Amino acid sequence: MARQLCEEERAIQTQSVKLECSLKGVLREIFLETVISHQHWDSLYRKPTIEDGFRIWGEKKSSLIVEWLGLGPEVFLQRETENAGRDDAAELEDEDEDEDELIVIEEEADLNQKERSVEDGGGPRGGEDGKKNGDIEEAVKAAEEMMLAINLNTDEVQPEQSEGGWQIQKSQKKKLKNQIRRELGKSSAMTETEEDAVWDIWILSRLWVARYRVKLRTIIQQSEEAYQNAVDRLADIKRHENLCLLSKATVIGMTTTGAAKFRSVLQKVRPRLVIVEEAAEVLEAHIITTLSKACQHLILIGDHQQLRPSATVYELAKNFNLEMSMFERLVRMELPYVRLDYQHRMRPEIACLLTPHIYAKLENHPSVLDYDSIKGLETNLFFVEHTNPEEEIKDGKSHQNKHEAMFVVSLCHYLILQGYKPEQITILTTYTGQLYCLRNLMPAKQFTGVKVHVVDKYQGEENDIVLLSLVRSNLRGVVGFLNIPNRVCVALSRAKKGLYCIGNGAMLGKVKLWSNIFHTLREKDQIGNALTLCCQNHPERKVKAAHAEDFKQAPEGGCTKPCEFRLDCGHVCVRVCHPYDPEHKEYQCLKKCQKMLCDLGHKCQLLCHEECPEKCSVRVEKIMPRCQHAQMVPCHQEPETFTCQEPCTELLPCGHPCELACGEPCTSLCGVTVTVELKCGHSQQDACYFKTHAFEEPGCRTPCEEQLKCGHACRGSCGQCFQGRFHRPCRSNCDRLLICSHMCREPCTRNCPPCERPCENCCVHSRCAKPCGQPCARCIEPCSWQCPHQSCSKLCHEPCDRPPCNEPCAKTLECGHRCIGLCGDKCPSKCRVCNHDEVTDIFFGTEDEPEAFFIQLEDCGHILEYTAMDHYMGMDANQQASGEEDVVIKLKECPKCKTPIRKNLRYGSHINRCLAEIEMVKEKINGCQGNLEMHRKTLQTQWADNRLLLKMLCRKDYKQINDKLETSRLVGLLVLEHQMDFLIKVAKLKKIQSEKLSEAQSATVGEHVEEFVRWLNEPGRRFTEQQVFDLERELQRIALLTEIHARCHMADSRGQSDKIQSEVHKITEVLEKNGQFTEHAQDLVREAIKELDTKFPPSGLGIDEEEKKMIVSALQLQPGHWYKCPNGHVYIITECGGATESRRCTDCEATIGGANHALAGGNRVASEMDGALHAAWSETNNLENFDPLDF
Repeated sequence: MARQLCEEERAIQTQSVKLECSLKGVLREIFLETVISHQHWDSLYRKPTIEDGFRIWGEKKSSLIVEWLGLGPEVFLQRETENAGRDDAAELEDEDEDEDELIVIEEEADLNQKERSVEDGGGPRGGEDGKKNGDIEEAVKAAEEMMLAINLNTDEVQPEQSEGGWQIQKSQKKKLKNQIRRELGKSSAMTETEEDAVWDIWILSRLWVARYRVKLRTIIQQSEEAYQNAVDRLADIKRHENLCLLSKATVIGMTTTGAAKFRSVLQKVRPRLVIVEEAAEVLEAHIITTLSKACQHLILIGDHQQLRPSATVYELAKNFNLEMSMFERLVRMELPYVRLDYQHRMRPEIACLLTPHIYAKLENHPSVLDYDSIKGLETNLFFVEHTNPEEEIKDGKSHQNKHEAMFVVSLCHYLILQGYKPEQITILTTYTGQLYCLRNLMPAKQFTGVKVHVVDKYQGEENDIVLLSLVRSNLRGVVGFLNIPNRVCVALSRAKKGLYCIGNGAMLGKVKLWSNIFHTLREKDQIGNALTLCCQNHPERKVKAAHAEDFKQAPEGGCTKPCEFRLDCGHVCVRVCHPYDPEHKEYQCLKKCQKMLCDLGHKCQLLCHEECPEKCSVRVEKIMPRCQHAQMVPCHQEPETFTCQEPCTELLPCGHPCELACGEPCTSLCGVTVTVELKCGHSQQDACYFKTHAFEEPGCRTPCEEQLKCGHACRGSCGQCFQGRFHRPCRSNCDRLLICSHMCREPCTRNCPPCERPCENCCVHSRCAKPCGQPCARCIEPCSWQCPHQSCSKLCHEPCDRPPCNEPCAKTLECGHRCIGLCGDKCPSKCRVCNHDEVTDIFFGTEDEPEAFFIQLEDCGHILEYTAMDHYMGMDANQQASGEEDVVIKLKECPKCKTPIRKNLRYGSHINRCLAEIEMVKEKINGCQGNLEMHRKTLQTQWADNRLLLKMLCRKDYKQINDKLETSRLVGLLVLEHQMDFLIKVAKLKKIQSEKLSEAQSATVGEHVEEFVRWLNEPGRRFTEQQVFDLERELQRIALLTEIHARCHMADSRGQSDKIQSEVHKITEVLEKNGQFTEHAQDLVREAIKELDTKFPPSGLGIDEEEKKMIVSALQLQPGHWYKCPNGHVYIITECGGATESRRCTDCEATIGGANHALAGGNRVASEMDGALHAAWSETNNLENFDPLDF
């Protein structure tokens, strides 16, 4: 059981580490493969080019997604160059975002949870299979290194350097880190319907990461369920085991929380003696739970003069004394008790603050008498007085004092410079507000390890040095918590060796307890306005520190004298006096190294603390033996091994000079720009090597400019549009007004898809949360349009059954003037008197009438005269009633700003009627759910029916369609329907290629087919009218090309290829011609094929169709008696039609017939004679001759 628990825990841990890594930076694409669609995965691995044809994709990459997101060194630096003139404000914003990280302070809730947490100790966490924290951290680091292409948690963020040597500067690394953090921190992501139409790669990447996280969370949830089941089963076993073990134990240790958790076990164990430690801090109810009827002796150990237990409900604590422990209650009842008088923590000077002011008597153990004095300070105990006022925060519920916070942080830094470890220092404060004020002043680089707590959460803890900020300082003399002796006792008793407090002594002195403490401090001169700092190296130099700025007089923790320590290298330390690192073992000398590296006297070029190179890298002039050029060569390198950097003087075969360096082999790819004639007939300026290397041709950059089916000119180039065979999608803005009143944001399209913006429809009760293009859920709350004169009894989404109320509003505005609105409507925000010019501004023409009343549109805020607005809102209804013309289905708009009117009680009936009509249109666009599912099932059936044929396709293409059929909506299904139709046709062509073409012919046609499939599966394919037209024309061309190759293969097998060579050449020339395969070209090919049929009939029999019918009818045999030899010559088997003997073909001497009713190799049924698909003698024994598609 424990092993199973460990396995489930490891599974959860593994997935949790992956989930954690997904939040820390850019994931490598290999981990996102399962959540990236196939077309996007292909495009991710496809090397992109920019418009001028030059490649920007490096040859060596650790992560393609880094380059794809534009975070690679080349792309990032290019973008930085383009944005070099951006606003300084943006620069400052980036710097602000890159501020130093602050120390981590545990939240109060976390501390409470730690107090309540119970570790069983016997589970896998404590066993051999349990992972230690160090192992987990190592696993996280290993996972980050493996999964993250860019890790934001590292000090430096930089994509791996490219071969070209691009370097990213420190400031640019900050910008890159900030950009990535901003993009990953955004919550917006694409919907699955938007995935194909990519407009923002960062939004798309967030969709992938979101899917990946959902996948991980699903796995974690499954593992957690299995883990919880195993835990429950193991808990039952452990309960019985614990009971057996505890019943035999002499001593049982538990927390009070554990005692409550295992109360049933304790009741069965029945302990007779119960000892409770820190009993004064435990609620009485928690102690009661540990007791059983068998308890004979209860021993409570604690200190009721320190903090009481904390109750969750403040009223219970104050009104019913819930915060009083059993320990304190029994002491107050004068039950006999024993006091422990020896303390083992504080040095005597600190202990004197507690006696006799808090404790009547307190003895010091000998162990506290030998503490070392605090370094760098004149005294081990001091109270710094000030009068700087506090500040209220959190609506007066907490307080902060910036003067104290800055002083305490500066003192903490000073003590660290004295050589103390951060873990030896604790900063205590009495208010949570001050806690976060301290945190904001403590960068993690300097203060990691320093403990910062409020006093209430530090009881039971201790440290060598405690810095105490008391916060309260005000003119009212309110000290708050500082007058509670328990809190004062805890605050002053946490330090072992040094205690330094800061507060308003004059105000605190009014409290008797503090007055007594101050009296003790003054007797020993341990209170004052300034703390005395002493230099360890120069004791005579002292600094009085009353403010944080005073610590600048000891910048390195000593004084302002120069250090002047002679280092081992011979240089002198350049720092001012510093007490830390007195032997300068960790000091790094930043002066130039003076060591000689070679016999020529060259000095090391590095800094003194850096390790000198083994070989001298100073460049000297040397003569290259091969070319006799003089070059600056590293001193240690022989000239024979150095590449001469002079320009090469050799001429390439094309006649142009080589552009490489002299020492490099001459390139075969000449980069000189010349005029290149392309196969498409265009010419352009490009690299010379395109003329000498016929196997590679640049993409033609001549603008296409052909008119597309949508009426716009194509914006692609000749190369991008494949010489007009397949045009780039039209990117002109659609800008049509959708039914929802939004503008269509899709590129040029005939049928606009449903709007994906957030729906803006709302009422007084709620707002629609669906995408705008999806049907809204109707609000069925009662209509809220009520006034003293009339009321509506309908539901919110229904047209109201009451007329608008035209009575003037009786309300008075804040300015004291009468409201200019109408009864039952929302009062306009303007006043006829105070805002006279705005209200009476003429629009309809009735605004300046003395008794004019107005309504304010909530959607845009415009104020309009109501009679004119009523007439405007009723215009469409009047036209529709009179039958004058058709009325457009859309929301009415504000006559001033054209904002759609969606929310207005007065015109609610009109709005609801419009919305009802709009919802009907939405349902028609999206399709009824039942029709949608029927359409989906029809397509799934069609796809399944063709599964055997579709095995000719790539398995990935087949699976991609299957997956999309499960999730796509109506628009996606329409796209899939087109894609499936074309893929089925492609599969049929591939089947013909495999059966009727030679390997060489199949490879030739296969290149065209693969190119067609790539076009078909391109990301964002929407199957517009132009795209469908282009695909159909290209598929027709490939089909005819396949047909003519099949004819050629048949002619070759019969030795008649010379007979049709001229016709085949004529047809192939038309089919292979650049540009789109037009209908005119198709007609030419069809005519040429008819001419080919006369010379070489497609049946391969050498006779026409009429002659064939005459022969078949003359023999009067059932279908299945006609066969053909391996070379296509037809023969007949009589009787049963089964092969029982072999002969030689009279035309080619090939073996015909067979034995035992089985045909000889290469022989097959001649279906072209009588249409039979199998032999006549026995269908059962010749099942292998059947095409599986027939079943």
